[in-house]
Amino acid sequence: MPRVPRKKSFFHQFLKVLAISGAIGGVVVLASINPYFGIKAVGVIRKELKRRKWREINQCLVRFKKQGLAGVEQNSDGTFSVSITRAGQIELARYDLDTISINRQKDWDGVWRIFLFDIPARKKAERAALLAKLKELGFVMIQRSVWAHPYPCRNELAVIAKAFEVEQYIRFHEAYGMSHESKIRVDFEKRNGIKLQSN
Repeated sequence: MPRVPRKKSFFHQFLKVLAISGAIGGVVVLASINPYFGIKAVGVIRKELKRRKWREINQCLVRFKKQGLAGVEQNSDGTFSVSITRAGQIELARYDLDTISINRQKDWDGVWRIFLFDIPARKKAERAALLAKLKELGFVMIQRSVWAHPYPCRNELAVIAKAFEVEQYIRFHEAYGMSHESKIRVDFEKRNGIKLQSN
C-alpha cells in the first residue's frame, strides 16, 4: 500500500487544527461525544472530522502524546484537554514546508551555495528538523554544520530558517572553485541521482 503523503495525512491535519484552535488559550477541550466541539475547523477538515469516529480521533491523540507532539489529559468530566508542544509546532513547520523545493538548472553556473549554522544545544529539536529538511532537499555535508547545494536556494533557506526559528544562527555564502570540489560534486550527484551540467 503506498504511503499517504504527509500533506494529506489526517494525523497532521488534525494536529494543525488543534494548534490553530488553541492559539488563543493554548488548550483545546474535546468531548468524546462530540470530538470536534470547540475546534475552529472549516471546509474540508471539518467535513473530514465529521466523517471520523471517536476511536480514530482518540488514536491520533494517543499518538500525539506518545510522540511528544501534544499534551493530552483526560478531565474528570470525560473531556480531554489538548495543548500543542514545541515539538508539535516543529512537526507542523515541517508539514507546512513539504511543498518547498529547489529548482534545478539545466546548465549549472558552477557556483556552490554554502549553508552554515551554529544552533545552540537548547534548540536540539530545531537543529534535527533543519538537518532533515536539508537532506530532503538534496544538500551534501562538507563539515558537520556546513552544507552545500549547487542551485540557487537563498530564498528557500530563508523560509526554512524562519519556520524553525533559527534565522539568527545561520549564514549563507556562495563559492566558486572550492577545495575538494570534485568530491562534493560526486556526493551531490550520487545523492540526487543527477549529473551537473556546466555551461
